[in-house]
Amino acid sequence: MFVDMPPGTGDVPLTVFQSLPVDGIIVVTSPQELVGMIVGKAVKMAEMLNIPVLGIVENMSYFECPTCHDKHFIFGDSHIKEMAAQYHIQTVARIPMLPEMAASCDRGDVESIDADWLNDIMTAIEK
Repeated sequence: MFVDMPPGTGDVPLTVFQSLPVDGIIVVTSPQELVGMIVGKAVKMAEMLNIPVLGIVENMSYFECPTCHDKHFIFGDSHIKEMAAQYHIQTVARIPMLPEMAASCDRGDVESIDADWLNDIMTAIEK
């Protein structure tokens, strides 16, 4: 079972961690520098509760132009490598901003998304 929780270390993650058997978590971040503080709190809470951190994923990492294929970093430079090194966790994926992915989710057809970065997330979870 997968549980998608809000960011941070509030009541919802704490209740889930204490109520369900959790085999591990994937921490999701975004390129904004401030998010690093939230990642740190989540990792430390998982460690305190003896829950393995399986990896870190950066959402909204970049937008790839469909015409020229240049990557544009709309939310600024990525800090995922530094965060992964700081907390000794594996970088699992950098998820781009894809209009077609948003459309698939809106249609309830998320399983139709075919992207290489999904494989790395699945591999981290399966370990």
